[in-house]
Amino acid sequence: MTCDRILSCGQDIHLPCKVMLRRSLVIKCFIVFAVAFGIRQATVALLNDTPYESGTGLLTSFGIAMITLLLIRFEGSGFREHGFLIPKRARRLLTVSLFLAFLYILVVLFVPGGISGFEALPPASISWGLLFSAVSVLLAVFAAETVFRGYIQTDLDKAFGSYVSMVVVSVMFSFYMVPITLYFTASLKELVYLSLPLFAESVFLCFFFKDTKTLLSPIAFAATVILLEMLTPLQPTSVEYTTLISLICYAVLVPIMQAFMAEVKEQNMKFEVVEEVDSEEPMDDDV
Repeated sequence: MTCDRILSCGQDIHLPCKVMLRRSLVIKCFIVFAVAFGIRQATVALLNDTPYESGTGLLTSFGIAMITLLLIRFEGSGFREHGFLIPKRARRLLTVSLFLAFLYILVVLFVPGGISGFEALPPASISWGLLFSAVSVLLAVFAAETVFRGYIQTDLDKAFGSYVSMVVVSVMFSFYMVPITLYFTASLKELVYLSLPLFAESVFLCFFFKDTKTLLSPIAFAATVILLEMLTPLQPTSVEYTTLISLICYAVLVPIMQAFMAEVKEQNMKFEVVEEVDSEEPMDDDV
């Protein structure tokens, strides 16, 4: 008997049905996380520092994204519900995403860092290696955002609400991003310093996705930050200081992003009102 039929039987079994739905959503989310985590960490552990690492990593990201998309398709919940949509004002959202990414880089890298050299800058001509790295970053970010923001956050939001889903997703995201080899080689202190910025980044991206309802914004932000970090010849003064600056920066970026989104939503409402007025047919003076 489906939950719709259960709900139609009486109000006294409404709560058990909600519990069943919540449990089902939680189980599916943890299965998706376990599959994505296992595939990524197995690739890192088996092919780290090998000639096949880059190409296999690219295929791994593609496979994780495809598995999640097929699951969404199989469930029939719709891609738009999970953030796969291009909003009417996509250019404004991209502008906000890029501005926040540049602001983050300026604060986290340039303030606590020092110029160590220019060897990290790309050559004047665009090389195939640089293009491959850019494609790998975009696909890896797309896969991560599809799993954590598009699928898990959307489903956990239905089960527990926004803030609980953000915390759970961010904990999962931190485990996913830290290579499994470091769990055996790094100290607890080093793992904490690595995980805290990832947790803060995920919370920010969850807020960004919640306010924009599209994966376009978190993907644009995360990909821009990673590409800028790859191309910036700066080294932080210390891991502890960089972690602290990163946490403060993400805490500040959330209200800045929400202020931008409030302005974007207000402008969208004005445009919708203007379009609605323009679409109205003129009244006949003789009537």
